[in-house]
Amino acid sequence: MNRAALVRGIQLIVAITLVTFAVMVYRAIALKRADLALGLSTLHPLWLVLAVASALQEGVCGGTRMFVLGRVLCPKLRWRTAVASEFVLMFVAGVTPGQVGAPVAQVATLVEGGMPFEAIATAELLTAFCTTGFFLLSAAALMVLRAGGWLASPGGAGLDALVGLSTVVFGSGLGAIVLCVVHPPVLKRLLSGLAAVFGPPWHVVRVRLARLPMLRRLESARQGVLLDRMLHAVDRVHAGFAVYLRQGRGAVLTAFALTVGFFWARFAVAFLILKGLGLPTTPQHFVCVGPPLVQVIVVQSLLNFALYLSPTPGASGIAEAGSNSIMAPWVPAAYELPYLVLWRIIALFLCMFVGGAYVFRYLGTDVLERRAREAEEAEAKVELGAPAPHGGPDS
Repeated sequence: MNRAALVRGIQLIVAITLVTFAVMVYRAIALKRADLALGLSTLHPLWLVLAVASALQEGVCGGTRMFVLGRVLCPKLRWRTAVASEFVLMFVAGVTPGQVGAPVAQVATLVEGGMPFEAIATAELLTAFCTTGFFLLSAAALMVLRAGGWLASPGGAGLDALVGLSTVVFGSGLGAIVLCVVHPPVLKRLLSGLAAVFGPPWHVVRVRLARLPMLRRLESARQGVLLDRMLHAVDRVHAGFAVYLRQGRGAVLTAFALTVGFFWARFAVAFLILKGLGLPTTPQHFVCVGPPLVQVIVVQSLLNFALYLSPTPGASGIAEAGSNSIMAPWVPAAYELPYLVLWRIIALFLCMFVGGAYVFRYLGTDVLERRAREAEEAEAKVELGAPAPHGGPDS
């Protein structure tokens, strides 16, 4: 796929996400015009500034997490590159269903910054390990609170099912990461099995795609070369993890602490918006034990599971409906619309806008294509026994 087609695809997905949100807001405004005017008349701008700062730190702390992990295998990785890659990840996560495109976008940005692909793959797996670990600990805490009667949020049965599903999904992911890192042959057999199933149909598709002028290079690609590279990458990633076990344990612990910090700060945005609207931070009825800030963070943790597992781009529809339901004890009906608009823009769209600026900047040049091509050539030379070329921004 050429760069122009990729840009058009991203623009289309962004447009769908924004149009969906705009339609829902427009319909709400048409029905609740007076409520919107009332809510905006009691704004406290300083609290909203703090909400913006709390939301933006997710990209900063998430990028710092990648920086801390990446420096173990790539000492010349720049903090600015790592932070840019995190904002790019957040943008693509928001515009692709299930956030499936996010890791690929971050990898591309780090490649542009000169980070070796095997180092990126290892650091990406470790960030996934930190995020998955956070979700599993959150799910366990929520289950304990629900079982003890210390959490009574709207839609209790549905939330129990959501937390259970999240536990299965993220637990399976964590188990796969650990198993494949500890025993690489398991992952190799899985990749080989997938190649045996999907290889023949992909070969047919590849031959037909090669008839297109922009994809003519696919015709000369050797069958099985992708599998060979992935199997070599498994060995390199396994070796990379050995480095972390010897000298990167502190980096992993720091990365996990940053993971907890940026998620909790994002969840705190809802609390700051309540303050910004002049609303009480104590719920109208019992929701959870703990001070008001902790209660908001707990229910936002529940909502976050739905956002991560959402099949719609930008969690459109699910985010709005889920937020209205879960924040009902704090947000009166007259303030639902102003709260929803502020929360959606600050907590979800703000970092996406920053990441979008990075994405279109990179896609508007030949930088990513050039870096990806250089990385492939260097990898091929290493596999043939030739020394890899030096140079680049961080070499």
